Amino acid sequence: MARCYRAGDLTPCWVPDDAHEALRDLIRAHEAARKDQQRARRRLGTFLLRHGNRRPDSMKTAWSTHHMKWIKTAVHFELPALEATLSDYVHEVEHVALRIARLNLTIKEAIECAPERLRVIIEALQSLRGIAEIGAVTLAAEIGDMSRFPGAKQLMGYSGLVSREYSSG
Repeated sequence: MARCYRAGDLTPCWVPDDAHEALRDLIRAHEAARKDQQRARRRLGTFLLRHGNRRPDSMKTAWSTHHMKWIKTAVHFELPALEATLSDYVHEVEHVALRIARLNLTIKEAIECAPERLRVIIEALQSLRGIAEIGAVTLAAEIGDMSRFPGAKQLMGYSGLVSREYSSG
């Protein structure tokens, strides 16, 4: 170890405290809920398509309040098994939406209770184009102490926010 240290081969690492680790777990729970929402919506959507139920052309966006209302009121099946399946899929989509809303509120509360230094970083990240509150909290929680990076290039390389271009000759 002493030889590696003297040679400069060792790099310092940052160990998060309990509050920071709790925020990370909350953000990861939110991300898991978002993935569950995508799966539930995909499951319901493919079920509807399999049985010939397409969203009306007048409905511009999928998974809006109007779309869910259309599914609940206009889509029905004669067979009880299909009706039960539809009900279960709709319930799962609604359940995950409530879960995400609850996690969003908890994240807002966690930001308010966070140390001042972390709140300043979150606000600064939100000032960047395309980064909203959840994205800023995610970056701040996962990166940790940003002052450990000597420059922006190292920070961007660590976080994976480095833009690249892939083009053929």
